[in-house]
Amino acid sequence: MSEKYSAFSYKAGNSLIHKMPAWGKIIFLPLMSIAIFSLPPFFSLTIFFLQIVLSFCLHFTIREQLKDLKPGLYYSILLILYSLLSSLIAGLSAGSALSEINFGMDRASIFMLIKLFCLLQTASILYRTSTSLEIREGCEKIEIFICRILHLPCKKTVSNAISLFINFIPLVYSIWNQSKKAWYARQGKRGIRMYITLLPVLFSVGMKKAYNMAKALQIKYSLVTESFF
Repeated sequence: MSEKYSAFSYKAGNSLIHKMPAWGKIIFLPLMSIAIFSLPPFFSLTIFFLQIVLSFCLHFTIREQLKDLKPGLYYSILLILYSLLSSLIAGLSAGSALSEINFGMDRASIFMLIKLFCLLQTASILYRTSTSLEIREGCEKIEIFICRILHLPCKKTVSNAISLFINFIPLVYSIWNQSKKAWYARQGKRGIRMYITLLPVLFSVGMKKAYNMAKALQIKYSLVTESFF
């Protein structure tokens, strides 16, 4: 039951994507997100398959890709159940027979799922080819560049907040993965009891780690400021 990799965790490599500056990938992700939700679904479907091919070229295993797409899979199940229930209620209210009710999903929901999976795959490539340090330094470079253009003092507060938020996503998955390992090591079984027990642990440990990360950054930059003056 042990799992070597958690979702959205960095995977070492020597590809061109790995060597690409983190600030470029951080800028590319929002632009790609806007394009995914603005352009027709055919664009998202094409990009999604190209991303799958790219992921295999980067030596991402099928299991690792499914881990990163798991939030979309959960959302798909909920959306399918909601669609089935809505069709059932609407059909029974109209007096239709059970065999006459159309349980298919509407096109808008299918297109939304395609765009969601495409967005998750884009984020997966960013996180698995960039370390936490590279992402933080990339955010700092972007803020420094913007401050220079606008002739503003650069305190790196915005980049610190953004990098903490971006890096906290794989951290949450890592904490959850470690919690499940500890649960299974104690002969625990997957079920409702596991989630009731581990979700409070995930929240408390996550908050503690976030506080420690923010405190460490605050101490670091206070020491840099004191040495500078």
